[in-house]
Parts: sequence; C-alpha cells; structure tokens
Amino acid sequence: MTKNQQKTNKIQYIRKLELYRIIGEGYKAMQDGRISEIEDVREKLRQQRIHRNIP
Repeated sequence: MTKNQQKTNKIQYIRKLELYRIIGEGYKAMQDGRISEIEDVREKLRQQRIHRNIP
C-alpha cells in the first residue's frame, strides 16, 4: 500500500468515526429532548475537520 493510499484510508476512517460520533451525539440529544439545526451540525463538522487538518 502506498503512502497516498494509506493517507486516503486514514481520512476515510476518521470521517467514519466522526459520523458515528455525531450519530451518537444526536441519539443522546434526542433522548434528552434537545434539537439542533442541520446547519449547526454541518458547521460543527466543518470546524472539527479544520481543527484536525482533514480535507
């Protein structure tokens, strides 16, 4: 596996983990009776990717 493939696989893995974490947060929020606008969630994801230097 080349370095480029490894980097691509790592980014895909990190994005999957992000998605599952966000789903978990959403589920917990629903149980607590909280809601978030989709734009708020998108912005939160964008900020996390910037913080982690993920394209």
